[in-house]
Amino acid sequence: MSSPLWPQLLRVALLGTRQSGEPVPALLGAADEAATPEDREKQLLLAAGTLALMRRAGYQPAAVSTPAPTPAPPDSCPPLGPLGTSCLQRMVVDSVFLDLLPDYLRQVAESGRRVPDALLAPLLRHATHSAETRAVLATVAGTRGPWLAALNPEWRGLLTPPVSGTTDLQIWETGTLAERRAWLRARFQQEADATRALLLAVLPTEPAKAQEVFLEILAEHLHPDTEPVLETLLRARGQEVRRQAAALLVQLPNSALVDRLWTRAELLLQVKRGLLGLGKIQLEITLPTTWDKSWLADGIEEKNDQYAYYTGTAGKATPLGPSAIRLGNMLALLPPGRWTTHLDVSPDELLTAALTSEWAVPLLPCWAISTLTHHDADFAAAFLKLWLHQRPTLQKARTDRNIDWAALTELLPAANRQQLLLKPMLLRVRRQEPNWTDDLLQLPTPWPRELTTEVLQSLSAKLANSARLERFHSDLYQLSYFISQHLAPALNPTDAPLVETTLLALPEVHSTFQNSLHNMLETLRFRAKLATSLEEVSG
Repeated sequence: MSSPLWPQLLRVALLGTRQSGEPVPALLGAADEAATPEDREKQLLLAAGTLALMRRAGYQPAAVSTPAPTPAPPDSCPPLGPLGTSCLQRMVVDSVFLDLLPDYLRQVAESGRRVPDALLAPLLRHATHSAETRAVLATVAGTRGPWLAALNPEWRGLLTPPVSGTTDLQIWETGTLAERRAWLRARFQQEADATRALLLAVLPTEPAKAQEVFLEILAEHLHPDTEPVLETLLRARGQEVRRQAAALLVQLPNSALVDRLWTRAELLLQVKRGLLGLGKIQLEITLPTTWDKSWLADGIEEKNDQYAYYTGTAGKATPLGPSAIRLGNMLALLPPGRWTTHLDVSPDELLTAALTSEWAVPLLPCWAISTLTHHDADFAAAFLKLWLHQRPTLQKARTDRNIDWAALTELLPAANRQQLLLKPMLLRVRRQEPNWTDDLLQLPTPWPRELTTEVLQSLSAKLANSARLERFHSDLYQLSYFISQHLAPALNPTDAPLVETTLLALPEVHSTFQNSLHNMLETLRFRAKLATSLEEVSG
């Protein structure tokens, strides 16, 4: 809808109400010819606003050429109740406590609930740039989530439920990589064997980027029938594809790759014992021979940055040579228990000997990778004993930073973790040893009341009267960060009143600590609401 008054308004506005002799269009009654310049400015603005409103009222949208979508199917899964909806809205709409979202969504799924319909759109929007949210999205989106995702091209790859018929395979054959990934994940949940056969038939001919994505999914559904295809991928053009294939092959029972690797590695490590077989053992290391292309078929790369560690002291650090890297490559793939059986030693003895060896790197970090790959709880416990009792030696050998201690901790059953780690950690906290807050991050959560009480006592000693400090040292900033970011997730919700009462009663707390305490308590209270929301009745 056009109006001849717009050009007149533009001319008056461009020339100015003082210079223009043209009258302001009278849209709200007769224009006052004797109006002052200030009044004419007011009349101009009112006329422009009125005309804009008139144009909007007369606007007719273009006719929709596409048919309306089929209504969403009914959903029998109950949604979150009012409290859960409010908490979820704070996270996905207000972007508050987003770090708690993936874990909360997992708990929502475990409780048999789903995301309320009104929050599906903001959740899908957030999932486009959050891999952790995407990983749990399908379990909480219900039937309306995939329906809504299919209506937006940006969301289509997030949730693609398999359906029967030709359209099902069309997604797999012609969809984008994101759509095919979502389809494959969903299809594996319904028909694992048939889906695995479908994937294995095309995997060798897929582009490298697609192979990497699909191998990540296949890792969750390993089966002995995957061995022939994975063997062919050891000669794939992409190095990352070859790495993934080797890591999966060695996890298969009676793996031919493990046997081939063992033939190459068996004689590289020998044990030297004391007189009459007594005393601590020592490791004698022989580095592998020159690499040739036959090594690729056994999962060993000529150059592999994944195992290119540094050795020596901080001031004289030197990179590992190619032969040492290849040794690390083999150790990372072979099951660690194979070495203890072959050398007739315990995991504790083997790792202690490795630590005192000149080849502590790559032995320890690569055996740590192998421990995680093969889920060996005995080796995980042996590694954690080193971490607890040989920390200075680990640091001197530059091995402490190359090992994922938290992941090793997760391999142990919760009861074993508490038994192995709790008493030494109580002592570290009580003594406030260096980096004791970092060490706490390796413990399973929630902490037992005994540990929470000890941590509160140590924090109280640091925080009380901290406002009197003339300088706020770096270790105090580290403590402040620990309180703000890590303390709340580690606490048992039943201990929340004890924590709040203890910390809020401290006198003369430095302002930096006050901010950290505020953040921690806000997180603690919000986590309590999340826990309560899983128990409420749906609205």
